[in-house]
Amino acid sequence: MRDAAGHAEQVTHLNESLKPYGLIAPEFYKYKSFDGVEIEAALLKPAGYDGKSKLPTIVLVHGGPTGNWRDSVEAWGQLLVARGYAVLYPNVRGSIGYGEKFMAMNRADWGGGDFKDVMAGVEDLVTKGIADPKRLGIGGWSYGGYMAEWAVTQTDLFKVAVCGAGMANLISEYGTENGPEGDEWFFGTPYEHPERFLNSSPVLFVKNAKTPTLILQGEADPIDPIGQSQELYRGLKRYNVQTDFVVYPREPHGLQEAKHRVDMQTRMVAWFEKYLKPAK
Repeated sequence: MRDAAGHAEQVTHLNESLKPYGLIAPEFYKYKSFDGVEIEAALLKPAGYDGKSKLPTIVLVHGGPTGNWRDSVEAWGQLLVARGYAVLYPNVRGSIGYGEKFMAMNRADWGGGDFKDVMAGVEDLVTKGIADPKRLGIGGWSYGGYMAEWAVTQTDLFKVAVCGAGMANLISEYGTENGPEGDEWFFGTPYEHPERFLNSSPVLFVKNAKTPTLILQGEADPIDPIGQSQELYRGLKRYNVQTDFVVYPREPHGLQEAKHRVDMQTRMVAWFEKYLKPAK
């Protein structure tokens, strides 16, 4: 409220218990991708960052793909930045909030321009001396999980990955998920255009993977069914990639039970810590 002189005065105090935990406010971060398209992102830096040190850096990709990162608290990033990581949240092509043309730019092109947007953001952070090129990780849930799966089959740049409820085989996903009309908008159908689905499927390239990968999955997920994570896990094990596969009973696409959410976040942090080992 404001007093008679127009001075603002706080009268409500919500979530006071969170104040001692020192959440980090994201900063806007913009960079040019491979084709000159500007990508907007958010960047978290650890409290007290000196602006000179190279930080272990993790890219988190949002779900969707027709979604976006917003100006709200995101648990994975806050848990990681508190442990010394920089965290990049790129709104890659296909994200909403930047116009219809931008939203449709990854149509029939998953793992193409959108993945190059991710890599351009990492390159920009490395060039600016923020990200340590030897300590990079990637993670996400749903489409973000897919992008992490795609990354480990395309590049060895990332030293660790966490894939939550991803999509390893877009053909079998179309045939087993609820609501395949979303994929149909992007690719058509696998009966008429199998090459589109297959060429954007991480399992096609899983023999190239070397990155340690944690796979997290709800057992009752109707959107990205458990078989998608099973296919990825079997492929990674086939080629002796370090991988763990954790299934949460009863859970749908987004974990609902508090104990499962805590377990998932604990495992996520521990997996990144194991392979990136940021300085204390």
